[in-house]
Amino acid sequence: MIEKEVWIREAIQKTESRISDISAAMETANDSLVNDTKSSMGDKYETSREMAQQELSRLQQQWKQAQQDLDTLHNLPLEPLRLVGLGSLVVTNQFHYLLSISIGPMKIDQETVMVISKESPIGKLLLGKKVGDSLTFNGKEIKITNLL
Repeated sequence: MIEKEVWIREAIQKTESRISDISAAMETANDSLVNDTKSSMGDKYETSREMAQQELSRLQQQWKQAQQDLDTLHNLPLEPLRLVGLGSLVVTNQFHYLLSISIGPMKIDQETVMVISKESPIGKLLLGKKVGDSLTFNGKEIKITNLL
């Protein structure tokens, strides 16, 4: 079993990469906004300027969320918890889950961990559980076998 710290570092790298991609897209959108201002006139100008502004606003929201996600990841506890909570690596008879932010499946070597938020449907069910507890999700019984 790969250590929790390794999964957290991988999630941090993915999130930093996402921030970098969003920043590049924001720069492109901003350039488009500035260049449209210089070269367009009339109604076409207003429409394309508004679309560029909306795209920039959407990217700024994504960037802000990604920064919050990165802060969450940097503040996850590395020590094992007695009960499932933020930062828990939950080993079950079906999947392994890292309760942190919503990334989805991450694979290192031959191991896969579902990186989920505590607000996700399975995250809500796992919160507060301990080793030996069971829960039902999508009609399947899931048993917690270890908590890291």
